[in-house]
Amino acid sequence: MPNFKSRIAIAIALLVGVAGCQAPDIYRNKPLIDRADGGQTTLGEGGYRLPAMPSGKSSPELLLVLAFSGGGKRSSAFSYGVLRGLRDIPVGTSDQPHRLLDEIDGIAAVSGGSFTAAFYGVYRDRAFADFERDFLKQDVNSYIWGLYLLPWHWAWRFHPRYGTNDAMQQVYDDLMFHGATYADLIKNGPPVIWLGATDISYGRVFTFNQDTFDLLCSDLSHFPIARAVAASNGLPLVFSPITLQNHAKECGGYRPSWISREAETDEDTGIRRQLLARAAEDYLDSARTPYVHLSDGGIVDNVALRGLINQIIQFDDDPEYARTQHLERLRRILFISVDGEAAQDTSLAREHLVTGLGQIISAVTGSQIDTYNFETMSLMRDKIKRMVGGIMKLRCGIGPFVDGHPCDDVEGYLVHLSLSGIADEATRKRLQSIPTGLTIADEDVDALIAAGESQIKASAEIARVVAVLSERTPDSVRSDETTH
Repeated sequence: MPNFKSRIAIAIALLVGVAGCQAPDIYRNKPLIDRADGGQTTLGEGGYRLPAMPSGKSSPELLLVLAFSGGGKRSSAFSYGVLRGLRDIPVGTSDQPHRLLDEIDGIAAVSGGSFTAAFYGVYRDRAFADFERDFLKQDVNSYIWGLYLLPWHWAWRFHPRYGTNDAMQQVYDDLMFHGATYADLIKNGPPVIWLGATDISYGRVFTFNQDTFDLLCSDLSHFPIARAVAASNGLPLVFSPITLQNHAKECGGYRPSWISREAETDEDTGIRRQLLARAAEDYLDSARTPYVHLSDGGIVDNVALRGLINQIIQFDDDPEYARTQHLERLRRILFISVDGEAAQDTSLAREHLVTGLGQIISAVTGSQIDTYNFETMSLMRDKIKRMVGGIMKLRCGIGPFVDGHPCDDVEGYLVHLSLSGIADEATRKRLQSIPTGLTIADEDVDALIAAGESQIKASAEIARVVAVLSERTPDSVRSDETTH
């Protein structure tokens, strides 16, 4: 048994060994090579963006987009339950049956919701066999503790360009993604997965898609999925930022057309588009912004809707976009907000002092981060209403009927599914009280999945959309779901 001095010597030797070890390999985002040879993304077109994606299995009559909120593994499990519920809802006519899951055009996600969205984006139906084993029922918190408590994981202490979230990228890759990049998502096709992070230099939403990476003159296709997830889930105080290099000077003054596009629009949209244009200009000037530092997406957009709103504003009143996406065929617009929010904890208001690190982290990662979600939801409803009006105008400009349906037969919905909507009070309180983290009890995982499944199947708005796609009445659709 080594004596005290020997143990100290061993510890010092171990620390010296860690300090002197070779710097870990850190991924650096690659510059975008503007070639039209079919193998590289061309500025403003192609790559990982919705306008460039094929239609897939989805109906041209429906735009279906999901938004998975932050909330740690609580949100991951709840949103996974929603995907399982969508898988179990049949749509289509008798000669062309399929699943509502196949109608999804895109999934936006932040923080905890990013694990579910990214895993489904990479593996599709395999997710229903593997996600619980590979992530939901894994003790991921133990890896986080290991970063801080185990000396052989202390590379982040000694290498200034390697942080705790670089290490977590490797954890997520080992557990789930196994080297997958955005090239794999491009190959898979729709739905598009929009992972959101926070640019902490400017305090704004950063969305992982090629439109955003064009501003940095960077190629998204080589970017590891695990790194994007790490950025989206990069809780401040716990994880270091994920850093991107800005290569904009290598793209020869590229500017996306939407920045200067003139369009008839309402005052609010015009102002918001101007703000987005200024944000884009920050990235287009690599001298002003040579680096982009990304942390948890829930800081500025915990319901994962702000990034979607920004995209709507960019393409609003764009006739070329409407033409290439055949928007005149749209009849139903359905956005589903999947919100794994926690219950409001007001206990700190009864404390004389708040000094514990655990208290502070709990406060900034819990329900307090949801304070402005109501405003975001309200803005999203306004944008959907505007989209409905624009599509109706486009359709009726073609004629009184489009594809055999009245030109004004257009409806839009924002369906909000949340843990607060669980009917059973005891279950609701138990699930809302689960702390925001990356390890929860297996029985809680199962209960959260069941809650997501039941809520998606109970939605009257979703039943009405399914009825349109299936040429059935909403009552018959709900009857089918309950007997599935």
